[in-house]
Amino acid sequence: MTGLMPLLKKEIMEQWRTYKLLIVGCIFLFFGLTTPLMLKYLPEILKLAGTSGMEIKIPPPTAIQSLAEFTGTIGQIGVFVAVLMAMGSIANELRQGTAVITLSKPVTRAAFVNAKLIAISTTFLVSLAASSLLCYVYTVWLIGEADIMAFAGQNLLLGLFLIFCLATTLMFSSLFKSSLAAGGIAMAIIVGQGVLSAIPRIGDFFPGRLLSWGNQLLAGAGNSYWPALAVTIVITAGSILMAQRWLRHKDF
Repeated sequence: MTGLMPLLKKEIMEQWRTYKLLIVGCIFLFFGLTTPLMLKYLPEILKLAGTSGMEIKIPPPTAIQSLAEFTGTIGQIGVFVAVLMAMGSIANELRQGTAVITLSKPVTRAAFVNAKLIAISTTFLVSLAASSLLCYVYTVWLIGEADIMAFAGQNLLLGLFLIFCLATTLMFSSLFKSSLAAGGIAMAIIVGQGVLSAIPRIGDFFPGRLLSWGNQLLAGAGNSYWPALAVTIVITAGSILMAQRWLRHKDF
């Protein structure tokens, strides 16, 4: 992959200069901070809000509940953020003509696509790691102890799922010059596989099952979904290969 390192440095600097790292980091950190706080103080919030004489009993929150709520929220919000961040990554350069300038230099299509995926994935993984650590610390402080290794495993699966979303979006971003078209189709596919992943048996082969696997790790359940993991890796790799192939056949 000729030119990978120069392109990667450029893409990482762009993540910083365009405040994408700051935006994703702030979004993830917000939920990392507020999830345990909300669960801890929800009864007091309801009392202050008033319940018109109705008594609402809320059981004390657990550490597992707090961590599962956080990863569940990131699993939903993170998908939208991933699509928004990646949908114009290649499409905008194709439309503006900057991709022609870059690809006219001694760099390969593989380096061009991979540099973008690595840079954007780094933004998401760093943000996820920082917010997860914050959520864990606040959960232990406010609510109680939790299995940090299970939480780490859950976040690894969540991180892989987000990379799958990024790779899928980048694939369509390389096909269309419209970022809206790329983002719309990518979102439809991600949502569609999420629906299919909820179906018994069949869902065991879809990337969305990784999120369920993470929750079961946290709860101490023994279920695992290795087929979903394998399929996710294959689809992610295939999406990047397709993006490279489509760029090779582009008429610049």
